[in-house]
Amino acid sequence: MKGFTYWVTNTKTGRVALSCGSRGLVSLALAVTLCVPLIASQARALEPAFGQAAEEAAAKLAEAFPAVQGSVTGVERDRVLIDLGAKQVYQGMELQVYREGDEVKHPVTGEVLGRRDKRLGLLRVVEVKERFSEAAVVSREEGTTMRAKDLVRVSSDRLVVGLPLIDADAVKEANVHSVTKDLAIALAKTGHFMVIEDPLLKAALTEAHASRIESLGDPSTLKLLAEKTHVQFLILGKLSPGSQGLFLNLQVISVFTGAPLTVASVEVKERGPMVVAAPSPPSRSTLRSGSEPAPSAAPRPSLIQAERHIAEPPRASEQSKGSRSLPGTGENVAMRPGEKAQESVTFELSDPLLALAAGDLDGDQRPEIVGITSSEVIAYRWQNQRLVPIARVSSPRLVRHLHLDVGDMDGRGHVQIVVTALSGGRNELQSFILELQGGRLVQIAEKLGYFLRVVMGPGIETPILAGQRMGELAAFEEPIVRLTWNGERYVEGQPLTLPAQVKNLYEFAPIKAVGDQISEVAVISERRVKIYGSESKPSWEGKDDLGDVDHLAFAHIPTYRALLAKEGLNAGTPITPEEHAVEQILPRRVLVEASPQWGNATTELLTFTNPKKIGAFRTESSFPPSQVVAFDRQEGAFARGWETIPLEGKVRDVALADLNGAGRKDLIVLSAIKEKGLVAYLQDGSRGIISVFSFIR
Repeated sequence: MKGFTYWVTNTKTGRVALSCGSRGLVSLALAVTLCVPLIASQARALEPAFGQAAEEAAAKLAEAFPAVQGSVTGVERDRVLIDLGAKQVYQGMELQVYREGDEVKHPVTGEVLGRRDKRLGLLRVVEVKERFSEAAVVSREEGTTMRAKDLVRVSSDRLVVGLPLIDADAVKEANVHSVTKDLAIALAKTGHFMVIEDPLLKAALTEAHASRIESLGDPSTLKLLAEKTHVQFLILGKLSPGSQGLFLNLQVISVFTGAPLTVASVEVKERGPMVVAAPSPPSRSTLRSGSEPAPSAAPRPSLIQAERHIAEPPRASEQSKGSRSLPGTGENVAMRPGEKAQESVTFELSDPLLALAAGDLDGDQRPEIVGITSSEVIAYRWQNQRLVPIARVSSPRLVRHLHLDVGDMDGRGHVQIVVTALSGGRNELQSFILELQGGRLVQIAEKLGYFLRVVMGPGIETPILAGQRMGELAAFEEPIVRLTWNGERYVEGQPLTLPAQVKNLYEFAPIKAVGDQISEVAVISERRVKIYGSESKPSWEGKDDLGDVDHLAFAHIPTYRALLAKEGLNAGTPITPEEHAVEQILPRRVLVEASPQWGNATTELLTFTNPKKIGAFRTESSFPPSQVVAFDRQEGAFARGWETIPLEGKVRDVALADLNGAGRKDLIVLSAIKEKGLVAYLQDGSRGIISVFSFIR
């Protein structure tokens, strides 16, 4: 009889046959394996405590950078007097110096939106008095001078901070990636910080062939990080055991001067076990590792939530009865006595949505969901585990919606809705941009002759509004350009720098970018994910067939002039452009997350699969199923990671948003089921379904 052992790397599992002579080694391996859960259990026991400590430390750092504003009262060479005293500032605090500029008015309402400030430089407080302070000039903008009545501030905008991995060498049971992620989430939740995490910091240094990230105190390294990532401060963390317990110590240093600004120290206290609500029967997880086989039937997805409770440990009998395996971790988490199984958050929409996106429409720090039908734009709010419509607007007759995005492109704290629309009668682009104002969706730009898209991803600090004019012979043959608001309208800027393989505005997702220069992208070509950089061939190509997507499609009709030129004909030659129409299908959405939702990847790509069309028919049982899948990057290479259970209908779109204010994003999936009957088929009738998944550790 042969013995077998299984080796596991990420989500891939293999089986190796053992000879009799190997059984001694197997016994040793089993002994080691039995010890591993004991060590792992100690680490898991501390996870809630680390999360609580991270939130307390983030709150302390937010208090250390209050939003203050004052004025310059005098300037003496490199010393500046300001009217902020001991109650507002502290020694070492850094302040921006600026001068107010012209008013910026809304083009439609005439409302004053703010002023265009002129930055003059940076100050560091060196001496604090009761009612005023003295500051040293750290830097000056070229061609500017500081004078009395100029203004100083620590902005109420989010401060950009870099967060390298926390040093936990002295605490062997701590998972440094998990602890650092907890701190990043806690800092972002304060609403005061924008966090640039360790992978992007390393990428910036690696790209410039700089020294290793361990030498962050070096002035040249700090200068490089400021140039490449635009961070203002670095937060250096360390876990330190002491006589009184375990402490999380943080130090904030200025990227501009290298000087320490503030510190925070928080005790890591045991808060009780993490309790995970089990899904409804059948008791399987909604998110599966990529190696796990798909179930034969598609149960309704369940919402998994993580909560912190102080609870007594379960009895052994209860633990064995209620335990289950979490995807991708191999952990067994026990159901506690009296724990309530939660029904899946899946519901049907009254509107047949084609696409959806998530963003903060009203500036209240909570996301709304936006959807489009072929003729309507609808804004929803997440209430009582449902999407509740709060505003909607219809387009003129014969104008058909084709694509949807949202993004805060002007930095005002709430997003605009960007809709690509096509005039069915003339095959012309009539795209538009909306804002939610006073509970109504108001058009702030209309009849834009571009395919439109909001480009976001790692390295892109401010979302880019990108446009591509419709080509005369092919739909996507014109340059992809950046569109910017000049105070009155959107104007065309320079083409985006993209890998040469990208021709279609919708076919790529940025993986690596600096400003408008996007150097690495993910594309879906021939129903597979491919990664392109500077080389002509893909640096990585997935083997998974993602199936079909066809709900966002239109017929591109070449122009008469382009057809004459193509065929080498003279003007006046009879030719019918409609006979040369080519169907164009927009690619499925790909989301790139530098802060992965699951596992320990450095970057995560999220997209979806659907059944393939076989001849003229489509079968829901054909491979692949309808589901959301992730591709993880680890050490430069991608591999298929987690996936959801198969979903009802065909997936149309996917979005990520923190719907419940829990500090972790939820996965929102739009799928659709075709209505039965000849009339519904001819009208392309469908029922929209929303499924919401919550990620757990």
